[in-house]
Amino acid sequence: MPAVRLAIAVILTFGGLVLGAVAAAAAPEAAPPVTGQKLRVAAMPVATVLEWRGPKPTGVIVDVWDELADRLGATTEFVRVNTFVQLLDSVRTGSDVDVALGPLAITEARERVVDLTHPIVHSGLRVAVRQRTDTGFLGALGSLVSWQLVQLLAIVAAFAVASGHVLWWFERQANPRSFPPDYPRGVGEALWWIASTIITGGCDDKHVDSAWGRVLAFSWMIGGIVLLAAFTSVLTATLTAERVTGTIHGPRDLAGRAVGCQEGTVTIQSVRQRGGIVREFGNVDDALDALALGMVEAVVGENHQLMALVNRQGRGVLRLVGPVFDSFDYGFGLPTGSPLREPLNAAILQMREDGTLERTLDSWLGNHE
Repeated sequence: MPAVRLAIAVILTFGGLVLGAVAAAAAPEAAPPVTGQKLRVAAMPVATVLEWRGPKPTGVIVDVWDELADRLGATTEFVRVNTFVQLLDSVRTGSDVDVALGPLAITEARERVVDLTHPIVHSGLRVAVRQRTDTGFLGALGSLVSWQLVQLLAIVAAFAVASGHVLWWFERQANPRSFPPDYPRGVGEALWWIASTIITGGCDDKHVDSAWGRVLAFSWMIGGIVLLAAFTSVLTATLTAERVTGTIHGPRDLAGRAVGCQEGTVTIQSVRQRGGIVREFGNVDDALDALALGMVEAVVGENHQLMALVNRQGRGVLRLVGPVFDSFDYGFGLPTGSPLREPLNAAILQMREDGTLERTLDSWLGNHE
């Protein structure tokens, strides 16, 4: 019996050592401590999210980060960047900053470039356009003008002037009453006859006597019918384009339109997928300024940011249209393989579970869903 007990003790001891070694090997590597670290954090001015007013930025994302830094026991050195491309470049290699506040849309394409944390806020894209203020007679008249109409008028005027000279030359001697021999007056009467023929099919107080003059007159009588049909067609097409596709009501109307986007953002791909012609700007503010000046026909950007920028003083000519589309979750950016990812994700989950994250977002954005 003593021998049996000794053998069992040896087996249990050996088994415990083996299990302990296996458990130690299988256990995930502990995240390095963050307490006491000074983190360099890239921050770009974004309306409603982050503003630089003094040495330290303020805004909802800054408040979220400050809470995270407190929970991690880290201190922060904010680094200002001015464009989204600079923000991504600063965190891409990890040599300049440790975290990019963004917020960055969490997409598969962006995950291949940088590491992204758990979501901070949910949002989406929106379309901004210019207000239509030309609702009176001049506005209605302006809507009739198109490049096709201008081209048609120019061609008709050129033919009328040329054929007016020819008609006067044929009629000036045999028919001086209708077409006086003196050049300025005679050509003017010929042009009046052509205009009357186009519109009414003839001119009652004038007649054409020469054979070649009548050939030309017959041509203008037939041509007048064709020209009236062409004018009607062009005007109808212009009015239809203005009423049906001339106004942008949402993302479906972006096809073929010049659309301002912030460079380096997910809005570029979204606009191109809808057939829009992308015009890139360093930030959304510049894109909206271009929209107000008529340089682009619409601007696509993050919903909350557009809401704040469009409602700023002096931008009453702009408005948001259509629904929120291409919804995204937004998070923070980290260099690929950053040891900060797991501690930050754990702290974000803690803030979400205890309600701190929601309270912080509500204090700045209100009902942000």
